[in-house]
Amino acid sequence: MNRARPKVPDLRLLPPVLAGWLATRLGLTHAPATTFACAAGLAAIGVPTLCFAKRSTMFIPVGATLLVAASLATSAALHVYALRLGPVSELAAAHSYVTATAAVTGDPKPVKGIILLPVRIESVSSEGGAPLRVHSRATVLAHPDSSATWSTLLPSMHIELSGRLVPPKDPADGDAATLTANQPPRVIGGPSLIQSLAGALRSDLRQAVAGLPPEPAAVLPALTLGDTSAVPAATSADLKAAGLSYLVVVSGENLVFLSAAVLPLARYAGLCAHALAVFAAVLALGFTALARPGPPMVRATVTALLASVALSTGRRFRGLTATAGAALILLLIDPWLAHQYGFVLSVAATAGLLVSAPGWRDKLIVLYRLPSWVATTASYTAAAEIYCEPLLVTFTGSLPLYAVFGNVLAVPAAPPATVLGITAMAGYAVWPPAGHAAAWLAQWPTRWICLVAHGVARVPGAKVPWPTGLVGMFALLATYAIGRRLTRSLHRIHDRRSPV
Repeated sequence: MNRARPKVPDLRLLPPVLAGWLATRLGLTHAPATTFACAAGLAAIGVPTLCFAKRSTMFIPVGATLLVAASLATSAALHVYALRLGPVSELAAAHSYVTATAAVTGDPKPVKGIILLPVRIESVSSEGGAPLRVHSRATVLAHPDSSATWSTLLPSMHIELSGRLVPPKDPADGDAATLTANQPPRVIGGPSLIQSLAGALRSDLRQAVAGLPPEPAAVLPALTLGDTSAVPAATSADLKAAGLSYLVVVSGENLVFLSAAVLPLARYAGLCAHALAVFAAVLALGFTALARPGPPMVRATVTALLASVALSTGRRFRGLTATAGAALILLLIDPWLAHQYGFVLSVAATAGLLVSAPGWRDKLIVLYRLPSWVATTASYTAAAEIYCEPLLVTFTGSLPLYAVFGNVLAVPAAPPATVLGITAMAGYAVWPPAGHAAAWLAQWPTRWICLVAHGVARVPGAKVPWPTGLVGMFALLATYAIGRRLTRSLHRIHDRRSPV
């Protein structure tokens, strides 16, 4: 039986991305002087290697990988150097009481009776000292009972607050300090026009779903914009057990659903390629501001911007190249992303979707005669899960056995829930009854996703215990290798028995 040779994905950028990520992580955890020395050594090897590339092209990827690792290690060392020598870090080491002005960089997040607020400190003064101009990331810890002001803060607002600076709990987050606030903040500026509009739209979505039953009213904003503030703990646990928790974490998937619904309409309206590229870029940036630029969303947005550039210049868009380029650009700008699981999992899942999922889908359709939608959902879900699980087990300590089955049932409901949720948000802003009507429609796919999550989570063995850390990761990779070997053996047996 003759079969077409499967397309082999172009994996030439895989070594630079892996080397760059590893170099960044090492650069963030070692002394800057040590990192600078290692980066210089890598560059000293990489430059001559590229010079030999004229004689043999095999030296090009080796030299490029070494130079990428050297560049990202240098960037990480510079960031660590600036973080450790800044006045905010010095004041935190002394547990100083300070007054600071800061720009809010994220939404207030209630956690275990306190509020966490990410900020960028712009000036700080200790008792009796003069204000110092700084540019340091920090997290504010506040008690929600002290004032309702905390819950109303929006990104880009400027506030004045006082409290005690202490070293951050996890330096890998890139914070220079943690500020324990002892009184409510005083708003001194902002928010920006974009963030004010985004905050109003997010509030409109909450108003649009207000008349729905509690669970879909809480889950729909999470599916649409990643707003999980009202999702019940039991629902979150069941989504996680069923392998569906990624649906309520805003990421590139949400942007894909929105683009798939809006861009065809823009093309039908007569936008040319250049105008369509600009519209796609504006759509990506606008949705990022609306849904908040978390690590997965930032990665997806940069990839979308690279796609828009390719579209506007008439070049062919290559998903793997854009994903690798986005990852390297972001690691260069913000090395602390190398420690963010959301960012790493986003890159890994996208790689799985681009590298393995298309081939698996074709095999399921051709060999097993599955319907196209079942094969597509199963293959893409399995690819994302398989690529992400070696990282997930390092801290979760469990495997969701029925994740693929749950996704086959639930994922088809995600696009209509997301698009209808955005429609409800926009509709409520224009005419509230339209928003309520769209939210009423959106509750049904949302209910289905919740129903699948509850059902799968209650099946015995939905989560299997697994070792954590590097032991768990390598044990799972070994399991993958054994499974791949067995699968190939079964395929060879099938081919021998199949008629020519």
